[in-house]
Amino acid sequence: MKVVNIHANVYRLPPSVPWEDATNKVDGLEFIVVEVTADNGMTGTGISYTVDIGGTVIKTLIEDYLANLIIGMNPLDYERIWQHVQRQSRRLGLGVNSMAIAAIDTAIWDLIGKIHNQPLYKLLGGARDRIPAYISEIDLRSDGTIDQLTDRVKGYIGQGYRTVKIKIGKPELEEDIERIAKVQELLGPGGTVLVDLNQKWSAAEAIQKGTRLDKLNLGWIEEPMLYQDIQGHRQLKQAIRTPIALGESMYSKQQFLEYLKADAVDIVQADVAFVGGITEWLKIAHLADAFGKPVAPHFMMELSLHLLCGVPNSYMLENVVGGSLTELGLLEIPIEVRGGMGVPSELPGHGIVFDRDALQKHLLDPAALRNTFAGGSK
Repeated sequence: MKVVNIHANVYRLPPSVPWEDATNKVDGLEFIVVEVTADNGMTGTGISYTVDIGGTVIKTLIEDYLANLIIGMNPLDYERIWQHVQRQSRRLGLGVNSMAIAAIDTAIWDLIGKIHNQPLYKLLGGARDRIPAYISEIDLRSDGTIDQLTDRVKGYIGQGYRTVKIKIGKPELEEDIERIAKVQELLGPGGTVLVDLNQKWSAAEAIQKGTRLDKLNLGWIEEPMLYQDIQGHRQLKQAIRTPIALGESMYSKQQFLEYLKADAVDIVQADVAFVGGITEWLKIAHLADAFGKPVAPHFMMELSLHLLCGVPNSYMLENVVGGSLTELGLLEIPIEVRGGMGVPSELPGHGIVFDRDALQKHLLDPAALRNTFAGGSK
């Protein structure tokens, strides 16, 4: 068996609700979709994504450089394929190349699932058949009100969620504290609030403000400061008892290893699209397990669902409001969290079946994008 064809496209569309956090306002999600076809006629579908920028770069990297490296290889040799494309692209550093590899790697794993007629989570270990989920919103608009926040949270509770993640990072910490307290009041006993800073604070601010938040019994504080600052996270972890979660801005198992060795993280949030796909994500999950840390992957709910059900040290599934493929109207077969629980598809592979007509409406034309990109970073 061998790979005979690889094709990639990139699609751009806005989240189904506005996204804004302490450091960024998102205009568009870019999904890179790859089809890998074997000589037995089976096709695996892979996916990666970017926020606002870079989708066309990843598509070009795949089609002009990486695809030819894989043609003729056996799709069952996923590790050999991953190592081959990683070695050839490593001089690009970390980021774009690992996101391109992720699209290929998830297609390979989808194809393997179809070859063996097994759902992905069983191929990855089958540690469980369902996983608790939390709802995650990206809504920190300057004109947003606490009443609007509480109205949204009431809706999440009505959907069965008992854990809610909100963005913080207002100019005045007292406003963040008030927002947290209101959400906790609504959730009541047994409910949990998670908060996300998106790297807003400096190291000094993180200790000062994190110490004040420490009294609120939060489930975690996510990305409190720049992700490169391992020492700052270690010092914060020593200063507070609230767990620290991070990982969405890291791209390799080596980066996670440095955090784990420094005892600077409590919950590992590797994003399958950013670390190079399922092959590398599994290594990060097992590495975290060796250090006694749970995994709670960032975004990519449909793929993360399988990952979490495959490994033993799973924590929770993130369902981002406005960002699931189902909410975006891109799937033929909806994949949804029900009653606060995620249940993976039993279809062979990852079970993500795109509505091709819906995708086509969002096909990205590089010429139309060129000279119009303004960015959303604050």
